[in-house]
Amino acid sequence: MTTRPHEVTGPAEGEDRGSGVALAAAAVELSAVVNGLTVQWLSGRPTPGFRLLGASTGEIERNLSAAVEPLTRRSVWSMQPFLPFDPGELIRSTEARSRRRGLDMRGVTTERTLLNNPLLSSEYPEIHIGPALFQCLLVDEVTAVVAGPTDERGFQTAWLATRTDVVSRVAGLWHETWARSRPAIEPGSRPPFTPRQCVVARRLAVGVKDEAIARELGVSRRTVAADIAHLVEQLGASNRAAAVLALRGGTYAGTMRPVHGPTFEEWAARPPTGSAPEA
Repeated sequence: MTTRPHEVTGPAEGEDRGSGVALAAAAVELSAVVNGLTVQWLSGRPTPGFRLLGASTGEIERNLSAAVEPLTRRSVWSMQPFLPFDPGELIRSTEARSRRRGLDMRGVTTERTLLNNPLLSSEYPEIHIGPALFQCLLVDEVTAVVAGPTDERGFQTAWLATRTDVVSRVAGLWHETWARSRPAIEPGSRPPFTPRQCVVARRLAVGVKDEAIARELGVSRRTVAADIAHLVEQLGASNRAAAVLALRGGTYAGTMRPVHGPTFEEWAARPPTGSAPEA
């Protein structure tokens, strides 16, 4: 891999701890740059190549769908420290549109997400698990969407950056994180839930009745009931209400039967096995 400006380079064998520190330092440095630019923007000073994309999940998702996705031509690479379960459809429909257009869609999140968002590996079987230390998107390797500080209302802000000092740091952090990640679903393994069961789970989480779910999916109530029974069992829940709690990362989170494969600790003990593609 050709070293880019601000890139965190891979370690030699036996240097994993030091490389982990370097990865954390790179994430802290990126956060400091973003926060500094945010203060400049809020104070009314010019911030060329850096502007507010939105505040709050809904606003950010709408602006990603309307302003970022249509202009993307090649790839969207996501790094998310935590991806909570969201029964909404907007961001999923945006991602589906990108996939239909043939964009290279990749994502890295943490072990915490895998434990607290039981549908993740079924809806995104290509997702990777790794040391995701900063929330961002890298678009076509020339644009970055980065998380900024919360606003005065307590909502998360997101910022659109095309300037080199931000994009190069995001790219370096992304490539090293991807090299240190592992697939959430090992090759040859099946996700715990089918696409239909994922839809049933989302409808169940917002209180849709079995009859309505059956009509939407064009299946029998018995089929929906069987899917829900599978969800309850797989989540390690005692009933439907507990299953919904588990889907939302509540009391039962983390009791789902794991998909077989190496643990994150086992993967972290290895040096990176590959390098990122050239831009």
